[in-house]
This record gives sequence, structure tokens and C-alpha cells, in this order.
Amino acid sequence: MLFLAVFCGFLAENFREGQVEHHREKEYMRSLVQDLGTDVREIDANLEFGSVIAEKLDSLVYVLNEKDPDKNAYDIYRLGSKTGGIVEVSFNDRTASQLKNAGTMRLIRNADLSDSIQNYWKLVKVDESIAQKMFDIQAKSTDLTVQMISNKYSERKDPSNPSAVSIKKDAKLINSDARLIVQLSNRTRGRFTILNFYLAKIRETKEMALRLIVLIKKEYHLK
Repeated sequence: MLFLAVFCGFLAENFREGQVEHHREKEYMRSLVQDLGTDVREIDANLEFGSVIAEKLDSLVYVLNEKDPDKNAYDIYRLGSKTGGIVEVSFNDRTASQLKNAGTMRLIRNADLSDSIQNYWKLVKVDESIAQKMFDIQAKSTDLTVQMISNKYSERKDPSNPSAVSIKKDAKLINSDARLIVQLSNRTRGRFTILNFYLAKIRETKEMALRLIVLIKKEYHLK
């Protein structure tokens, strides 16, 4: 009888631990769904903004490749002022950090779902790597640009909106050296290429996020 009582107590304790872990698992997945939804909204915003930047970069390359860049100084200033924005998704790693660092991925009993979550994190890591490369080439482009233009030809009409820059009609290049123009054109084309690659990759990440949301909600009966 004593053995039976101890054994039953052991089973009851295991059952309680299992219930607690299942509850934790569901709460982590609920939190992850929220994070994925945030990621999707961030991606959408960057896809829209990035498409505008890509269009301006393409136009800037065309203008830089014209025979007489001095005649296109105004357009170089205008397009340059519209291509300085940073396109980068800020992924929400709130739940991901907890799952990775606390060793709680073991709580996810569905192996296929666990694999899908980790594959999503791999996509995010690739996106972040590409974003860093974009930032690096943008910094190099800026180093070239500051040798060609003067800020005296730009003015801010709205102090509350830093991106609202007006270019004066008499804008002139302070340096129109052919080699400098070619370097900037090449850097700008590089930015255009890698930006379009980045936009394609975050579209892929968005689709993965949406699939994950559906899988998690189905697995854990979440609304």
C-alpha cells in the first residue's frame, strides 16, 4: 500500500509538471505569434519605403551617368536627398531570445513546428546580414557624396520633419571630377542591387512569418 501511494504521488507530480510545461509552451507560442505579427508589419513598412528608395537610386545612377554632371547638379542634389533613408527591418526578438537562451525550445513538442520556427530565425539572420552590408555600402557612398555637394544648397522647410529637404535651383557641384562621379555611380548601383535583393529576401521572410502564424494558431488553438 505504501508503495502504491508513493507511486501514485509520483504520477500526480509528473502530471502537474506536464500541465505546467504545456501552459508555458502555449504562452510562449502566443507571445511568438504577437512578435511575428509585429515583424510582418515592419516588413510591410520597409517594403513600401524601400521601393521608393530603389526607384530614386535607379534615377540617380542614370543622372550620374550623363555626359555633363554639372548640368544635372540640381537633380543630383534632389535625388541624393531622397536616397539617404535607412531601409532595415527591426525584427522583434522578445520571445525568440527567451526560447533560445532559456533552453525552452524543448517545450515545443511538435518537431516540425520547432524546425519551422528555427528556419524562420535563420531567415531573419540572413536579412540582418544583408542589412548590415547595405549600411556599409551606404556609408561609403556618403563619403563620396560629401566631396561633391555643399549643404548650402539645401534647406529644411519643416524643422519637425528632418526628411523634408528643399534644394535650391542654383545648386552646383563643388567637385565634378569624372573619377569621383564614376565611383559614386558604381556605389549607387551597388546600393540599388543589394537593396532589391534585400527587399526580395524580406518578402520571403514575411511569407514564412505568415505561415508560422497559421501553424502556431492551429497547433495551440489560438484565436
